[in-house]
Amino acid sequence: MGEETNKPDDEEVPGTGVNDHAWEREHRHPTPEQARSIGYRRRDAEAKLEQHQHEAREKAAHAEEHHTGDKKD
Repeated sequence: MGEETNKPDDEEVPGTGVNDHAWEREHRHPTPEQARSIGYRRRDAEAKLEQHQHEAREKAAHAEEHHTGDKKD
């Protein structure tokens, strides 16, 4: 029994199970093409977010001008 407690855990190292492909997919670095695509998507998402925030601010300012008593902060 003393020998078993001194052995390293084999469970921590990825094995050859059915989910290894998922582990490999999540832990590998993207290819240059994938990294470029990720950058484009991030840029587009940030631009879309800024546009939505700008529209929301304009809408809130417009609503505040006409209904100053309706909004509470």
